[in-house]
Amino acid sequence: MAKTKITVSIDDSYVAELDKIARLKHTNRSNLIEEAIKIWEKGQIEKELKEGYLFMAEEDKKLAEENLRIAKEILHE
Repeated sequence: MAKTKITVSIDDSYVAELDKIARLKHTNRSNLIEEAIKIWEKGQIEKELKEGYLFMAEEDKKLAEENLRIAKEILHE
């Protein structure tokens, strides 16, 4: 994957924390920031999947309730 150099400004406290983690992980700031973006993207995808599944579950529940209501009407005729 091609790399593009960019410039960002962040609080000094974040830079210090970034440098500390980079030393512990034997990597550099760029790799850590790239990793953080990947983790964020994964979290966004998981959030959207969860919301989708919850919506589908609610729709399935409504459909099941409607089918149950119709079945009761048919059985009581």
